[in-house]
Amino acid sequence: MSLPVTVQRKVLPNGLTVVVERVPHFPSVTAGVWVKRGSRQEPPKVNGISHFIEHLVFKGTPTRTYSEIYRTFDRMGGVLDAFTSREIMGFYFRVQKAHFPEAFEVLSDMLARPTFPPEELERERGVILEEIKMVNDSPSDLVGDLFLARAYPGHPLGRPIQGDEQTIGRLTRGQVQRHYRAMMRPENLVVTATGDITLHEVLEQVAPTLGTLKRGAPQAERAPRFRPGVALFEKDHLEQAQLIVAFAAESAAGSHRFVLLVLANLLGGTMSSRLFTEIREKRGLVYSISAEHSGYRDGGLFGIQAASSHAAAPRTLKETLVVLADVAKHGVTEDEVEIAKDNLLGGAILSMESASSRMGRLARNELYFGQQRPMKESLDGISRVTASALVRQARELFQPKKALVAVMGHPSAVKHLDLGILGGRT
Repeated sequence: MSLPVTVQRKVLPNGLTVVVERVPHFPSVTAGVWVKRGSRQEPPKVNGISHFIEHLVFKGTPTRTYSEIYRTFDRMGGVLDAFTSREIMGFYFRVQKAHFPEAFEVLSDMLARPTFPPEELERERGVILEEIKMVNDSPSDLVGDLFLARAYPGHPLGRPIQGDEQTIGRLTRGQVQRHYRAMMRPENLVVTATGDITLHEVLEQVAPTLGTLKRGAPQAERAPRFRPGVALFEKDHLEQAQLIVAFAAESAAGSHRFVLLVLANLLGGTMSSRLFTEIREKRGLVYSISAEHSGYRDGGLFGIQAASSHAAAPRTLKETLVVLADVAKHGVTEDEVEIAKDNLLGGAILSMESASSRMGRLARNELYFGQQRPMKESLDGISRVTASALVRQARELFQPKKALVAVMGHPSAVKHLDLGILGGRT
């Protein structure tokens, strides 16, 4: 008889949260340490420092060099990785169950006792500067950064995660150490693990390392304010214009999050979605077009992104607005709604076969809800979305005064742009 899948959660005395999902039939353990901090918590003069720290914690501890850290995971046949976003930093690994104690001990050592060697800091500075150049050479990445700077002017959410060449070039070891101490506090940390492992086994590894960290003072966050309008970023050398149409939306934990999820999928989440059908298949204006709800802790965006030739950009924008206006005015078909919901439900269920997806879900629940929410809640929430709820949401979102259109390309793309289409004017 197989053992059931169970989720257990414990908050340690120092404020660190541990969540374990035991999946007995998984032969591996996937675990991570998540930090409730990202580029959003950075002062302007050190923009990019969180991402820099993410790189630097791999560069050695009092007992390990960076090469010893990498060799340990190579010898285990495991995977070790990390990322930084605007609100979260994540450090995670996947190993065989037998290697979990050693793997977690290494990760804990990296996070609790990084030495930030001066020579490694300078080498990694060069790596980060190359990464910034890579982003700047990628039109779809660059337009995202430029768009957010225009959407949230003067707010940390509008700054690039990786910083810029000036801020990274000026960062000192002292600034890195101070920012690290401010962010790596136990109340900011969530440890998650998925696989054939128990909460007791994880706590045995957490207690002597991360469990001894000291609490810090609360850190306030300023809520973002979305600025609508039209933004043009002229780039004559590009082969295509990069296009974004966006609207202020709810947070990641908002009450209409499932409606926004289904609406995004119906509009641009699949090859049968409304935008893909109308803009690509019927008119041949783009190779791809997508829609997404991006939620933060206290706000969010509903956005459509595409790329088209400079000649086709004005029409692409117009037809995109027409599709949005049509959904708000005339609604959607029951068939469209069912396809969008079934697609999301199928993807959610299939994701349960992935240990990484399961672990990420545990972390997101803690980071955005402060508690564990059952998968059934998400499945039921998607299933309950109705066509009328989608139309109400579309009418609330797709209004001329709430839209921000951002274009990276030629001025011709927005010369005759009419946001009044969203209000019924064509």
